[in-house]
Amino acid sequence: MRTLLLILLILTSGTSRGQTVYITPYGEKYHAGNCHTVKNVSHQVSIAEATEKGFTPCKVCTPPSNSQNALNKPRGTSTTKQCKGITKKGTRCRHMTSIANGYCFQHKPE
Repeated sequence: MRTLLLILLILTSGTSRGQTVYITPYGEKYHAGNCHTVKNVSHQVSIAEATEKGFTPCKVCTPPSNSQNALNKPRGTSTTKQCKGITKKGTRCRHMTSIANGYCFQHKPE
């Protein structure tokens, strides 16, 4: 019984640091293995490696996150930027977006 408990403890302690997630070549998020976005083009990395490369957790599949990264994030930094779209009047759109292509929901390119 004691040996089984020791083996279980060793196995679970190793998985918290080296837990694997999946990243896609075109995205900015990392995903759990059961997420619908990690079909055939993703590759497996550790959470530490994904956060080191600037990836953030997917909001759909909610993979485990690196709590150290959340604590070290500087305050006041934002990932949103002004939309690149042009309005009918010819002025730049004032919406803020966090979509990778730089356009808000109204100006997304077809």
